[in-house]
Amino acid sequence: MKFKNEEVTFLEWIDNVWYHYKAPIIIGFFAILLVSFASVQMLAKNEPDVFIYSVGDSALSAKGADEFKEDMQEKFAKDVNGDGKVVVDLKSDTFTMVETDDGKKYVYNPSNQMTETQRFNMELGMGECVVYIMEKGFFSPNLAYIAPLSEVLGYVPENAVHGKGMRLGDLVAYKSTKLFKNFPEDYIICLAAKRDRFDEEYYKGNAEFLKALIEYR
Repeated sequence: MKFKNEEVTFLEWIDNVWYHYKAPIIIGFFAILLVSFASVQMLAKNEPDVFIYSVGDSALSAKGADEFKEDMQEKFAKDVNGDGKVVVDLKSDTFTMVETDDGKKYVYNPSNQMTETQRFNMELGMGECVVYIMEKGFFSPNLAYIAPLSEVLGYVPENAVHGKGMRLGDLVAYKSTKLFKNFPEDYIICLAAKRDRFDEEYYKGNAEFLKALIEYR
């Protein structure tokens, strides 16, 4: 230990600081590494041109989700934000559901799935996702949050669900894309109702994506 007013060399000063502050220095070093890594990850992440939200009882594997996004990027999405890249992102919430004798499903033990329920409600009200792929039990009670297909397509297909969504199994694109591998045929695809939180071009790009998907032949 060095005492006050005692002359020390630079190396001795370093040794003294290390002796007294070893723990804070180590903690600070790892904190800087963590913040730096998180910053690099954020900067490296490209802004999505199309953002999809899936919700239901069908869980996607990490590989399946990546394959699905790549397929959608190649076939239907466009570079909306002008960054030179076409990016489709996906957010997913999976619920444990129970099917009744008449074929209807409901969320099993909602209190045990409160986090997922809160995320779902937040996504509908304030989320960034514009295209939804939903189990019909989530679709039907939330029509107020969904845009009419007449606004997306300029018409309403005769097999549209409530005039606002399409069963995946009714789309030509269903068995021709990774939709078939990752989502049940009775899931419904639709577009979030337009709100002030959506950038005009961003929303339009997502609407064009859905239109291209529905009209795929």
